[in-house]
Amino acid sequence: MTVSFDELMAHASEIKFLAIKRALDEHETEPEYARQGVDGYYEQVVEPLFKPFSRVPDPAGYQPMIDDLSAAMHDLSGGHIDQDPIDKNPYLANPTLEKIHTAGDYLQDWSGQAAMQFKQKFLDPFPAISANQFILTAILKAALEAHQAMWAKTRDDIDKIAHATMDAFDNKCCDKNTWNVSFTVLSSIGATAAAVLTVATDGVAAPLLLQVIGAAAQVGATLPPDSLSDPPKGGGESALQIVNSMKAAIDQLTQVVQKAEAVITKHITGITKLLGEHGSYFVSARPALASVPDDKITGGSGLGDSN
Repeated sequence: MTVSFDELMAHASEIKFLAIKRALDEHETEPEYARQGVDGYYEQVVEPLFKPFSRVPDPAGYQPMIDDLSAAMHDLSGGHIDQDPIDKNPYLANPTLEKIHTAGDYLQDWSGQAAMQFKQKFLDPFPAISANQFILTAILKAALEAHQAMWAKTRDDIDKIAHATMDAFDNKCCDKNTWNVSFTVLSSIGATAAAVLTVATDGVAAPLLLQVIGAAAQVGATLPPDSLSDPPKGGGESALQIVNSMKAAIDQLTQVVQKAEAVITKHITGITKLLGEHGSYFVSARPALASVPDDKITGGSGLGDSN
């Protein structure tokens, strides 16, 4: 039987029904039932455990943002990098970016300080800056794909827990060692040092290696094995044993998701820090003309002359 995520809360209701039925049929007496009775206890326990997972983001909701970043990469592809540095998908060069060379030809007769600064600080580093913007966009796209994969596997894993719990109730003979659910959330994302940024300064290229987080299928790597991905054994014979095993698995899945979120957040925070420390890798220097007084906008210290 395949459990549909869209029916998760219906399955939670079914688990509650099965737990109550098992407890009543077997005349189970547990201290937990003393205050609210069997019905009241499972009413308070089962469905609230699944409710937060019924509200996790839809992985499909990430696709429009991923597609937008992919489109931006097409716009930023100048031919210096012909593929995504992470998933290796090809990107054809955008001919519009090649017009920067024509602009340089037009400015051959422009002289003066502004002309020199424009050539040195904008025209010359333009290929490196546009390439770095392309790489940065690829990294951000990969991070969204990591989040998308994380939520897809979260849905799969909570479904597996619901499935295993119902199977435990259906198979009355099973003992506490026959039910085991492995988690796939952490294995759905991976990290790799796959992107190198360069900046041209006085003819010297300064490389900067970036750690990339993405969906494991895209980055070709997975996070190191983690004990959180090995949930406790489940099952049992009584309703309370089965539900407690289910609760332990859900609690552990929650920790797995939180760890995956922390890994992704750490990488995004690192990118944000890098942008603050190395803004010149991604944005051309502010033109000196922006600070020149109006009465000096022409002449050698301003726009200069056109010969």
